Amino acid sequence: MKKIGIVADNYKVERFKKELTKAGFEYQITPFKGETSTILVNTDDDKVGDVKKICEAVEFHFKRAN
Repeated sequence: MKKIGIVADNYKVERFKKELTKAGFEYQITPFKGETSTILVNTDDDKVGDVKKICEAVEFHFKRAN
């Protein structure tokens, strides 16, 4: 079991929650600094790549929105 930390701007957190929940991941969100939060994702070793894909998809979503 691995614990992955994602630091994200607060306006992106809802999108991360949606995508992580849809994929079946367990996670916790805590404030980090200023306008950011840390998302801690618990996952198996073989699903680390899936978390990476979610991160890329969320970032692409917000870049496309600009």
